[in-house]
Amino acid sequence: MINTVLVIDDNALDNAVLRNYLYNERLNLLSALNGREALDMLEGRNVDVIVLDLVMPVMDGLEFLKAFKKTSYYDLIPVIIITSQDSEETIKSVISEYEVFDYVIKPLDQVRRLILVNKIKTAIRYRNALKELYSLKRQQCGDGE
Repeated sequence: MINTVLVIDDNALDNAVLRNYLYNERLNLLSALNGREALDMLEGRNVDVIVLDLVMPVMDGLEFLKAFKKTSYYDLIPVIIITSQDSEETIKSVISEYEVFDYVIKPLDQVRRLILVNKIKTAIRYRNALKELYSLKRQQCGDGE
């Protein structure tokens, strides 16, 4: 099964370059240019990881996270922030408030792209383990009845 990564970033060039990196890792990439487009895209799709820019037009990353957090699958999809905001205080605040999986500081040069790809692969392993844990819990609850 090919895992799917949703990249939400208004920088089309970053999306295109990231698509090549993820394709080489046998990962499927969906891309949205803002949070509103991403929320629409999530409907009916199986997404394993979200890579989210914080600064975008229409609906920025924080607005997306507020809306996304209200959905039933929020806990199952890890979010990795990519941002040019290098304020450690801002990043820590977003991570703790929205339970973000990880982050990478822009610009996404070659080294940071490789770091991001490794974080995505780690997030996929985390999501798979979480899904397995939920499945085991459901089975245990079903066995006790």
